Amino acid sequence: MTAILLNIYCWLTSFWYSLNDYVVRAFDGLLGVGDYMISGLDYSFLTSPDFSAISDYTWLLGATGVDVCIGIMASALILRFALQSIPFVRWGK
Repeated sequence: MTAILLNIYCWLTSFWYSLNDYVVRAFDGLLGVGDYMISGLDYSFLTSPDFSAISDYTWLLGATGVDVCIGIMASALILRFALQSIPFVRWGK
């Protein structure tokens, strides 16, 4: 009876690992499609010495509030680090 249960256990673990492998390969395939799409984009404007386009991007970041969001997150992380640097305060959660 122990041999049968061990055989079932071994089959289930190998099935689980193969199922996990299939999921990882499918997700990797989806990321490959995204990678192919991003690699097809033209990014030559990022390397151009023309800095007039940068003001458009900074205006867009300011208009959508992304700059404020990044500032709030950065200040929260700095404050968290400073408060957790107090002795006898536990790092983590």
